[in-house]
Formats: sequence, C-alpha cells, structure tokens
Amino acid sequence: MPIKYAARTSTLSKQWSQLWYKLPHLVFDHLFFQYVSNIGDSAARIIRKILMQHTGPILGFHLVSETHVLSQSDVDKCIILASNRGIQKLTLNVANDELYTLSDSIFTCAMLTHLKLSRCIVQFPDGTQFPNLVSLQLEDAAIDRSKETTLILPMLETLELKFCVDVDYVHIVSPKLVNLSMLSSYTITFKCFNVNMIFRKIKHLCLDGSSLKNLESVPMPDRLDVSLNLQSLKICELKISVKRIICALCLLRNSPNLIELDIDEVVKVDKTVYHTTELFDYLSKAEKEVSEALKLVRTVRLGKFKGTSTEMYLIQVILAHSPKLERMIIQQKMQKLERCDEILKELISYHRASLNAEIKYT
Repeated sequence: MPIKYAARTSTLSKQWSQLWYKLPHLVFDHLFFQYVSNIGDSAARIIRKILMQHTGPILGFHLVSETHVLSQSDVDKCIILASNRGIQKLTLNVANDELYTLSDSIFTCAMLTHLKLSRCIVQFPDGTQFPNLVSLQLEDAAIDRSKETTLILPMLETLELKFCVDVDYVHIVSPKLVNLSMLSSYTITFKCFNVNMIFRKIKHLCLDGSSLKNLESVPMPDRLDVSLNLQSLKICELKISVKRIICALCLLRNSPNLIELDIDEVVKVDKTVYHTTELFDYLSKAEKEVSEALKLVRTVRLGKFKGTSTEMYLIQVILAHSPKLERMIIQQKMQKLERCDEILKELISYHRASLNAEIKYT
C-alpha cells in the first residue's frame, strides 16, 4: 500500500492510528514524488520524518526518484536511518545530475537479501561481506577503481550487471551463483570461461551483442577447456554477423545441459547484401557445428520479431537442427495482419527435425 494511503487509514480507527508507523516495506517511488510535488513540500524532509517516526523493523526500503533530485546528504541520511532496522531489501535509484556515491552504512546491513543499485558510484571495502545476500543488481553503476577488492557473497544466486564500468576491479566470491546477466558491463573472453569458477557453475546466462563482440576479440577456440553447466542462454540485441554466430555456437556446443535459447531481438539485419549472403553461406556449411549446438534445445524464443529474411533464415536453421525442440515462441514487434498471415504460413512450411515442435507466433 502506498504510504500516503496507509497514513490516511490512521483516521479511521484509534486502533489503526499508529499502525502505519510500523509498515515493514517503505516505497518512495514516482507516485510518492508526484504527490509531494503537488502539495509543494520537501520530499527529503517527509522521508526523514517517516523514518524517524517509524517504530517497527524496516524489511524493505525502496527509493526511486526518476525525476526528483535528492542531494547526496539527503540520501545518506535516509540510508543511515533505514540501515539500523534489520533491512532485507534495498533499492536505490536517484536521478541526480551526478552519480550518487554509495554510503558506507550500507556495508553494515548484514541482513540484506536483495540489493538493487542504479546510477551510483560504489566503493566496496576490501573483504566486504553480505552473508545473506541472494540477489545483487547494478545498473549504470561505476566501481571505484583505486584498488582491486574482494566481495564475499556466500548465498548469492542472482547477479545482474547492466551498463556498469570497472566491474573488472571486483573479485566476487559467490559459490551458489546460478543466474548471471551481463549487459555492456564486463569484458568477457573465452578465457574467462576456462579460468573463472563463476562461469563454470552458472545455469542461466544473459549476454548482449556487445558481450558477444568482446568474445570475438580474441581467437575463438573450437572447444573450451571445461564443460559449462548452462541450462539456458539469453542474448539481447543480437547484431547478426558470422563471428557473433560462431561465438554463440561455441557457448552452446560447450553446454551439454542447455535446453533453452532466448534471442531477445535481432538488430541491424539485412543492411547489406554482403553480410546477409556471408551469414547464409556460413550456416549452410556449418551443419555439424549447428546440429551439435542445438541437439538438446527444447525451447527457443525469438523476441521483437520483425520478419526480416535473416530472422526467417535463422528460424529455419534452428527448426531443421533441433531434434528435441518442443516450443518455438516468436513474439512479433509490430506487423500488419496480412503480413502476419504470410509469415505464419511460411513458418509452418519449414522442415522440423522434431516432430513435437510447436510454433507459437504472437
């Protein structure tokens, strides 16, 4: 329940008069800041007052100001007040002109299970530990690069890095990590998969086009030194090229347990006849590699589908080389009804290696 509505309930009954002071989850989002703007009051003052009057544990504190500016001092005071209440879930997204420097008081929150930080500078003290943290999300964040640090997260299961810089300066110890998402944040090479234990254990990996581009910056091996434990691979904004396709196939071929492939969007395709012809030529000659990569895949999803010839050919190749395929889910971006019918008719005509493969076009 939004805070302003919770506060209003205090007028309905004497028994309820103090209950809103004990709300375990405090959410200060666009609705709150819009309300404060309408009444012409100070958001920082109201947040501090609520925190100082709060009498129960604060299990969740979410401060998301997409347009409203809060000073470094204001945010620091809020975090200090919230950090002493056994906080478990913390979200910070402050829309200041400059990146907010994360308060040191956060590193004393030993009960944290979920931490989501956006548009901030993070200075991890060496040996920082969050013994109960299950999920860590960093977006548009910068890591202090003055020295390399170790971050100990024994219970971490999900790590998401989106548009972050200098992540390379943090050594993360997370033996239970299973979900890893890296979008324009970390320079990954195939060497990482060979030497970094994190990459060997994860079950669900999400990369974007720039990550695949980094993979191709070094010589691509036919085989990795180790087998990966991946069960699903998601690629966002895949800019089609032969080298990127080779990189993706290498990951798939070295993941004997992989059953789900998700391509969120194929971008910048059919721009030149040369690149399209080059791709078609490679895939027609690499049947062995493609078949090995797709031999166990059961579910494929293609998002933001535009119906280009390259996308259609990619679907044709996947259907023809996936003997275990059960579902091919194609989510269109925007198509006219007549064009949708044409595409569906062509898709149904493609050869399928799996007799159980179902095409769902939405």
